[in-house]
Amino acid sequence: MRHLAALTGPWQVGTLVLVSGFVDPLPALPGLHDFIGDGVNLSGIREKVGSLTIMRSDDDEHVPVELTDHLAGLLHTSAQIVPGAGHFLASDGVTTLPHALDAIV
Repeated sequence: MRHLAALTGPWQVGTLVLVSGFVDPLPALPGLHDFIGDGVNLSGIREKVGSLTIMRSDDDEHVPVELTDHLAGLLHTSAQIVPGAGHFLASDGVTTLPHALDAIV
């Protein structure tokens, strides 16, 4: 998101899939606070993305669900919930992500 927000000049993205996305500080990972800073200016990004899918699990231990839902709200959409996927890591039992594939085909 930070990269897209920093782009200058005209640009478009056909499809964007965000998994466990966030723009707020993460309580579980305070080491990221300096990188996150005051968040990301998302103004105008949604209008430049043709198809947007935001996915989250209902039991993510790293990114609280309300933070991904907050990002979805800022981008004028809602998050798709993948039950029991944790943080979408292999250690959470996630080795494929058909929901993301479905979003781009």
